[in-house]
Amino acid sequence: MNLHRLFALLVAAGALLLPHWAGAQLNHPQITYSEPEQVAPGVLYYTGTSTSPRWAISVIEVDMANRNVNLVPLRNQQAGTMERTSAMAARANAVAAINAGYFWNNVSVSHLEIDGEVLAVNGASRPPRSTFGVSANHQQLMLQERVGADGVTTVSGNPQWSKVVDAIGAGPRLISGGEIDPRHDEEGFDAASGVGPEVRHPRTALGWDADTATVWLVTVDGRQPGFSVGMTFDELAGLLLDLGAIEGMNYDGGGSTTAWVNGEVVNSPSGTSERSVVSAWGVVPSFVIDVTDEEFSTTGTWSSSANPGFYNENSLFAPAGVGESVATWRPDLARAGRYEVHAWWVAASNRAMAAPYTVHHRQGTTQVFRDQTANGSRWNLLGTFEFDPGTSGHVTLSDHVPGGQFVSADVVKFVLVEELEPSATAGWALH
Repeated sequence: MNLHRLFALLVAAGALLLPHWAGAQLNHPQITYSEPEQVAPGVLYYTGTSTSPRWAISVIEVDMANRNVNLVPLRNQQAGTMERTSAMAARANAVAAINAGYFWNNVSVSHLEIDGEVLAVNGASRPPRSTFGVSANHQQLMLQERVGADGVTTVSGNPQWSKVVDAIGAGPRLISGGEIDPRHDEEGFDAASGVGPEVRHPRTALGWDADTATVWLVTVDGRQPGFSVGMTFDELAGLLLDLGAIEGMNYDGGGSTTAWVNGEVVNSPSGTSERSVVSAWGVVPSFVIDVTDEEFSTTGTWSSSANPGFYNENSLFAPAGVGESVATWRPDLARAGRYEVHAWWVAASNRAMAAPYTVHHRQGTTQVFRDQTANGSRWNLLGTFEFDPGTSGHVTLSDHVPGGQFVSADVVKFVLVEELEPSATAGWALH
């Protein structure tokens, strides 16, 4: 079944989620695609095969407009060591993942940024290389830039890059503005680099389209005659265009190429087993609410903080009171389940030593106290709780602390760890 035929059948069937395939002319019309499987709200998985040439393709399609899913960078658990993509994904409660950046001697040599902190940069001896990043506000901003060895400077000088909080680099760029446009020469990927731009190898790539808010995570198996021979950069760029991408880039391939979906490696790595790497892109069922998002609200008196260490654009604080100033994070959850609830605050010596968070969940309410004088500018687990779908579950933070102290409100995230059946009252629970 080709892309046009599959698309027509899905439209006729009234499918809720559809791949965003390109229109009239395909670069690889011989590829046959499987029917997409919905692995989570906003996430599709499907495969592609071709007999001439032999190709085995895995595609993870992410609807970035869906607030119940996030594309997040994953890293090895311990610096100086490597870890399999599958292990990183499982630890993050992901539903899908692909390997990402380059490495050498167990150390990343590609830009890696997680929650606004740059953890690795491109090597100083290499030219700036393509990097894909997303912003904090429900990942509304997606950017692909060439980032320098300082981890900050982009070739384009795009001021929007400062809004990126999560990013992984590798390279080279494969498509630009909906056109095949491999940039291996300017990004330092010649024949001697090992990536072999004009040779068929196993490949990992990411494509995206801002207009449809869609990201495609793609692997192509290779070095396996009779099964899959891999792709050149031009062939890989053509594949991304066929899927619907307007921009796209290459990630580490060869023996590193790995696609992981719902607990298993779904591609065929070219080595004897899945290779350990240093970074990956993971698709995580989670809902992240910042103070600038519509799911966040306040009552009483809250002010913007001048202290650094906030998650996105700013954080709020309130002085000690009697409980009249309350911050609320209320997600619209797609699925009933057990969720880890994490909070982020800006720490300071005058912050509350027992900031009173209250988690409103399926069984009732649980108050959780956290010391906001410490552990700032990082995720802090409040606990794991059961929630029904919809907006009944939420988290609040009160100003009810001793005089002279302040409470900090920044970001809260809900990460699905186990799906459950909705409770009997889920349909009519008061919000």
